[in-house]
Amino acid sequence: MMNKQSKAPRPGVLVVCLNPTFQQTMVFPHLWEGEVNRSAEHYLDASGKGMNVARVLAQSGRSATLLTHLGGARVSEMLRLTGESGVEVAWADSDSEIRTCTTVINKEHGTVTELVQEPYPVHPGTESAILSLYGQLLPRCQAVVFTGTRAPGYSQNLYPRMVEQAKRLGKIVVLDVKGRDLGESLQYGPDIIKPNLSEFSATFLPEREVREQEGNEDLRPLVEVVAARLYEQHGTRTVLTRGAYPAWYYDGLELRNAPTEQVNAINTIGCGDAFTAGLVDALLEGDDLQQSIKKAVHYGALNACGIRPGSIEMLR
Repeated sequence: MMNKQSKAPRPGVLVVCLNPTFQQTMVFPHLWEGEVNRSAEHYLDASGKGMNVARVLAQSGRSATLLTHLGGARVSEMLRLTGESGVEVAWADSDSEIRTCTTVINKEHGTVTELVQEPYPVHPGTESAILSLYGQLLPRCQAVVFTGTRAPGYSQNLYPRMVEQAKRLGKIVVLDVKGRDLGESLQYGPDIIKPNLSEFSATFLPEREVREQEGNEDLRPLVEVVAARLYEQHGTRTVLTRGAYPAWYYDGLELRNAPTEQVNAINTIGCGDAFTAGLVDALLEGDDLQQSIKKAVHYGALNACGIRPGSIEMLR
């Protein structure tokens, strides 16, 4: 099914994310644990990693299509929100409710806490419908971004099959996934993998537990060894975000730092997705990896300055 609210007939980027989300953002002047807390400032957005990437691409002037599933009682509400964002959505009916995740912003302490609702399983037949839509959309795009964890109900080889198909058609492929989805897709030579350091470590260095907001400088030599191997074996370059710390990227010679931009962060949810959007946007403009990462860092910083997730427009 296609969301006909969009007017972009030939999208430049296809974003695949099989885990849609309503994102509720609630702002509190202070938060009292164990008490009733009331928020006079709250927002509802279409979200999930794929929606965030697609929305930032749309805000940057790059047409994008989100391929996902939708289901349950709030499909129309989700399509209204995606339409307002200027994102075209191709979707399969999953017969499963769309989850809601909640961001709690505590102004008193300057903290951002994310409450994640795990996704519902999709019904049998959803995968074949997704693959059919994918086959229709793939020839129209220049690049494909795979992002986020698959909802339960999809087969474990789905993303590798889709990556193989995209690379066979000569598309730029960026993977912001982890685990088996990432590991088994490498054989088809994706151009760039862009997990965060925690996800990268869970996939390639499982003996180390890494949290998303930790710098983990001691891991750098091990990361460089793995990134060099991925480049030599698959021609795949590695880009790793590390929260507030400088991103790492392997350019074919060494693991380098990407300087951060110092900003007054308000909401960091979606910063990694904005980073991915900036990276892809720059690559499609013909920028080299270093230039592309500079734009990616800037997009991530813009996202952090706003109140709503997956946006480089601070006032919406």
